Amino acid sequence: MPDDPKSSPDAAADAAADAAPGAAPGAAPSGAQGDSSLSDLRRRIDEIDTTIHDLLMQRTEVAQRIGAAKSSDSVFMRPGREAVVLRRLIARHRGDLPRALIVRIWREIFAAVTALQGPFAVAVYAPEGSFGYRNLARDHFGWRTPITAYRSAAQVLEEVSEGRATAGVLPVPVEDGTSPWWRILARDGAAMPRVVARLPFAQVELSSAEVPAALAISVAQPEETGNDRAYLVVETGQLVSRSNFKQLLANAGFESRDIQSWEEGDDRSLNLIEVEGFVPADDARLARLKEQDDGTFSHVWAVGGFAVPLSAEDMGQPEDRDVPP
Repeated sequence: MPDDPKSSPDAAADAAADAAPGAAPGAAPSGAQGDSSLSDLRRRIDEIDTTIHDLLMQRTEVAQRIGAAKSSDSVFMRPGREAVVLRRLIARHRGDLPRALIVRIWREIFAAVTALQGPFAVAVYAPEGSFGYRNLARDHFGWRTPITAYRSAAQVLEEVSEGRATAGVLPVPVEDGTSPWWRILARDGAAMPRVVARLPFAQVELSSAEVPAALAISVAQPEETGNDRAYLVVETGQLVSRSNFKQLLANAGFESRDIQSWEEGDDRSLNLIEVEGFVPADDARLARLKEQDDGTFSHVWAVGGFAVPLSAEDMGQPEDRDVPP
């Protein structure tokens, strides 16, 4: 009896070709190939997730060893070091994953690991009905960090100086006629807070709403990062014009960006000066500034500074959404 045409090898090959045009005889259906490829990719994702998790655990162990090597009364936060890490990661970043997400992930890592090394809490200035600075503090210091709101800047400064808060968040100074919080920094002592960071370090959420600008203060020592700005407070016994002030600063080696003044009385004025670069407490330029004006400058304090935040260009965002300069 002749073979059934439908069961012959040639007929089977023809049927396969009809079912999957362009496929080789005996090849698996295209759907099966797709399922296999997806399974391989998902397995690869699982492997990558495991590697990331392993590295996070290793990173935590190393950070805890660093914390154990420090003295028990140390402030474990290091804003300068964090800025250097983020700048390096953003500079090497490639691909479609948003840079803002990289910043968000590492900010949470910084906060979580810092909390494992020692007490970590934040005091934030939040006048009634205001959420901007609290939200800013939460974005910067992580969702698990204890954050307490206070109605006055003086309360925030007290919490930090007394050690009840590791850091405080206060508005970037503006000359608006009200008594400025920065004048309290014009004192000596290891427990006197200093400016250590500017917030936000990078804008991690695109929004049409204006992002507030703030400074973080702490008794932690400011660190040089290679791209910094610093604050000085200069006490004078008489009024000094801004043009003369800028010249005196330049003579001492400082490049000033902004000068704000507050009259403490008829014979005392405090001046907040933002300058380019890093200024440690023992910077020789401070002595030169004080000595050059025949006693007009009665005292000069280096009151900290901050790593210059990532720019809109760094973050791959439109210029009109840049972090305030």
